[in-house]
Amino acid sequence: MLIPYENLMGNSNKSHALILKKALQVLDKGWVIGNYPPVKVDRLVDWKLYDEDQRSWNFHIHSWDMVEALLTAYNKDPFTIFLLPAVQIALDWVQQHTKAAKPIVSDTTSKFAWYDMAAGLRAYRLAFIIDAANHEGLLTKQENHLLWEGLLAHDDYLKINDNIAFHTNHGYYQAAGQIAMGRRFAQQENMAAALQQGVERFKMMLDTQFTQDGVHREHSPDYHRMVYETLIGVLNAELINDDDILAFTKNIEEALSWFIYPHRHIVNFGDSDSRDVTSTVNMAKLKWQTSQMHFVTTNGELGSLSNETLKVFKEAGYFIVRNGSSVIGSGYDQYSYLAQTAAFHSRTHKHADDLSFVWYEKGHNILIDAGRYGYIGKAEMGTELWKQGYWYTHPNRLYCESTRAHNTLEFDEENYPRKGIKPYGSAIGRHKQYANGLTILETECKHFKSIRRVRVLIYMPNQWLIVYDWFKDNLDGLHDVKQWFHFDPKIALTEFNNSYRCKLDDENELHITSLLKGAQGSEVMNGLTEPRLQGWFSPAEREFIPSDSINFSLSQVNTSSFATLFSFNSICEVKLEDNFANTSGRKLYFTWVDDIGVHEFSLLREKDLEFKVKYTLK
Repeated sequence: MLIPYENLMGNSNKSHALILKKALQVLDKGWVIGNYPPVKVDRLVDWKLYDEDQRSWNFHIHSWDMVEALLTAYNKDPFTIFLLPAVQIALDWVQQHTKAAKPIVSDTTSKFAWYDMAAGLRAYRLAFIIDAANHEGLLTKQENHLLWEGLLAHDDYLKINDNIAFHTNHGYYQAAGQIAMGRRFAQQENMAAALQQGVERFKMMLDTQFTQDGVHREHSPDYHRMVYETLIGVLNAELINDDDILAFTKNIEEALSWFIYPHRHIVNFGDSDSRDVTSTVNMAKLKWQTSQMHFVTTNGELGSLSNETLKVFKEAGYFIVRNGSSVIGSGYDQYSYLAQTAAFHSRTHKHADDLSFVWYEKGHNILIDAGRYGYIGKAEMGTELWKQGYWYTHPNRLYCESTRAHNTLEFDEENYPRKGIKPYGSAIGRHKQYANGLTILETECKHFKSIRRVRVLIYMPNQWLIVYDWFKDNLDGLHDVKQWFHFDPKIALTEFNNSYRCKLDDENELHITSLLKGAQGSEVMNGLTEPRLQGWFSPAEREFIPSDSINFSLSQVNTSSFATLFSFNSICEVKLEDNFANTSGRKLYFTWVDDIGVHEFSLLREKDLEFKVKYTLK
């Protein structure tokens, strides 16, 4: 009996009609991903890598992603029209890249032919192709021998620990592929061993790659989603039967629900695209298992959220505030949402974005992350870019990783170092939420060995936000410092009197102004290419859209503070002489006037003690 296809890429929960439609599209027009040209499946595939700009595409090709839709469709409707192209692709690849059950690695083959993750994904697809093709009687004796030798080459590669990326999601996919390959042919001694080894590796990596509260450690919510969907695929295929793992999946999915914006895109920290996870009620029921994910993917049509409005993933390094609207009957799209990334676990998918945050309010995405652009161009070992912590060289990619592309502080126009320094783990500090919704979040880390910095986000959902930054160079160095803010492309800022404003809609206007003397506001930058890239947003691979960015700056300072107010009232007046932050940044007082009254806010951050807060509105 043919074991069903082990779909490990999140497609198994799609409806029968959608699966069939996708497969027919691949047969008719070819397989397409991102902005790359289509790959026709009715002819030989060009397996070579001609340009470093095609690295991602070449990875997907050598993973055999072009057959995924076909194999998924065949699993639902076992028509050979879906299977035959996959068989021919497999035969061609194996003939060129294996010999005598060993991988062929040479200067003439693509570097992605035996790339770690590609080998893991390809292993389970090849195993199914062999099994299904024999079940249908499609293979000659010679062809079967060739494909089997190819599968043994994958076994030969995957069983070697030095080939496994244990500390990244790549190793996770290698183990999953090894398990599926081994289970399918477990009657063979070497495949039975592969199954056992894969299960042991998978459990170990699940334990090390996720925190105890269910957050993936690679600084990127979209990778959290991707790994989770593969985990569900592994469980649904009954590759692993473990009650503890099954229970843990709910923690992972509940954690994921906190990384979904109210407009139902994944928060794109790190190497995350701005992925839309919107679902119909029926699709959400099929795909997700928790009430929380049902709610955030259907705009509240299905499921519910807990009363929890502040989530602290301390080990993972995230603060998230999520408040429902006071308007009766409003959906998730009217929630207030603020999320901060404050961790450095490794270089994996880590941008120079320490203590950056994103913000959604009043039905609008306001402050955004730049995105990832794509893994384009390889930074060669020993080059200046490599020394700075970059893996890739495309200018748009360099911008998206840079400090100045994030809502954080930039010192002397340099990026926060990610190479040659010890990761600090989590920067999560004190936090407090009050009955009126006021939330205070504190994070702290060091940069360039001697610069200590603290960020305090002071947030009154649906009304205002204060971003307070304090810094000090313990070696008494002087620095030019910029506090950067980046806005959704739909927002158009206007500058006036060292402040900014924008019209969000007919009812909501946003004012942005400094609360402290000294900070100088910049011009509004949008789609700049000179003297350096500035004011860009990458929602998906190879997409690069102009967007407004601004900064407040201080010149040649050793220690100082920024305090920037974002207010939704029609007027906003600040008397800078009335406000202050002491030298240590521990004592703050801010006041401003808007159309609802006079705001007074004071904060005392004594070391190792709870915040002392006073806020009045007169």
